[in-house]
Amino acid sequence: MRNQTLRLLLDGEYICEIAHRHAYEYLLSDGHNQFVNEWLDAINMRLARVGEAGAFFIAPLGLSSDDTTRIRDEFLRFRDVYGPAIRMLQVIRAAKDEFEMIPGAYIQHAELVQKVNDSPATGEQLRNLVSTIRQTDTRYSNAELMKKLLEHLRGDGYLVLVDEATEMYRTTGKLEQLTHVLRFLSENVDFSKGQKEQADAADSADDLFDKAQK
Repeated sequence: MRNQTLRLLLDGEYICEIAHRHAYEYLLSDGHNQFVNEWLDAINMRLARVGEAGAFFIAPLGLSSDDTTRIRDEFLRFRDVYGPAIRMLQVIRAAKDEFEMIPGAYIQHAELVQKVNDSPATGEQLRNLVSTIRQTDTRYSNAELMKKLLEHLRGDGYLVLVDEATEMYRTTGKLEQLTHVLRFLSENVDFSKGQKEQADAADSADDLFDKAQK
């Protein structure tokens, strides 16, 4: 489990009990946690968590000027970095009233498709993402587009497939990281001052963020 956990961390994965349960349990051990931190220290990295009890990930031991610049550039490219996930999660929320921006939420493909087929507005919202969702085409049915949307989010680490037969997914701890990004932007308005694209993308996430706060 040790080598697998280290590999996941080096690959940039967010390790939570939903996406990588065994690795997550491994890191909960103080002894294992200490070993991983000592191992990462050799490459100037450290073990970090989203919030106080969220997913594990690796971060630099300290922020160099290059790291600071990279992080700032990522925020300034908000629309490209986070925008697609936010827009897809907005479609899921529109198709599932009780959906919350928390790790562990269940999402079923057939349930979403039924709502999309019954709601022209939600269907249009989904179809507006044809150019955003990977490997899609305008000729696809609503069911095919929704499946591609879920698989896109799965590929980006926000979802895992927990039951292939029923096409049931669950949100992962990486979703909490996205929530933290939205919170940061909402609390640091000056950070995006003068950056129209970032401000527009952040505004489009307001409704989703309000849900995440509850």
